Amino acid sequence: MDQKKHKTISQKSVGVIMGALVVLLLVLAMAFSPIFVLRNIAITGNQFVSDEDICRIGGVTLGDNLFQLQTDEIREHLMKDLRIEQVVVKRSFPSALEIQVTERIPIAVVACDYGYLDIGKDGTVLDAHRTLREMLVPIVTGVTLSDLFVGDCVEDENIKLVLLYLDMLDSESRQQLSEISIANPDQVVAYATNSVQLRIGKLNNLDKKTEISRSFLSELKVAKRPIEYIDLQYESPFIKFKDI
Repeated sequence: MDQKKHKTISQKSVGVIMGALVVLLLVLAMAFSPIFVLRNIAITGNQFVSDEDICRIGGVTLGDNLFQLQTDEIREHLMKDLRIEQVVVKRSFPSALEIQVTERIPIAVVACDYGYLDIGKDGTVLDAHRTLREMLVPIVTGVTLSDLFVGDCVEDENIKLVLLYLDMLDSESRQQLSEISIANPDQVVAYATNSVQLRIGKLNNLDKKTEISRSFLSELKVAKRPIEYIDLQYESPFIKFKDI
């Protein structure tokens, strides 16, 4: 009786081992199969960080084996970049990887002693570049920052007030502004993308001035007469139309 039982157990053990080997071989075959080679990287949510930068920072390359890519590791690499607030990385079988990015959006560009800095709403330097790229946010002129690098925080009080003004605007209004000059802090001027001036004056009463700016920039898109500037320094804003 014991011999039969031992024989039965041995046969079951052999069967389990063989089954595990078959599964292992199938997994290995799938892992190294050309079917599961990465051929497409779908990146969404990025506006300021390029697809190339995301792949480089995440360590992802076309031709990688999809099974060998560690999604948690890719996410950790990307989260170390100050420009990125959140990331979701998913495999999409048989040959794609999905990377969903939530960015920390810069709201201004400022010149520095070695190029230009992208600044977040809290004053943190999110990125640095030597040349002025295509601007998706307004540039602050009339000042040049020194000894600031990615991760540092802007201490200039006038720039902080400009950042506050921009943060209080909605994104659509910010996109209509190309430049804010603080060359004279008592006569700050913002320029819309169509060269219309918003004469802000001193950076005070920002609640009221941003409310007027939002309304003006919205109406500017449908204005029937060409406008030269709006002056926000008066109790009632003054609009100057261009001579025709």
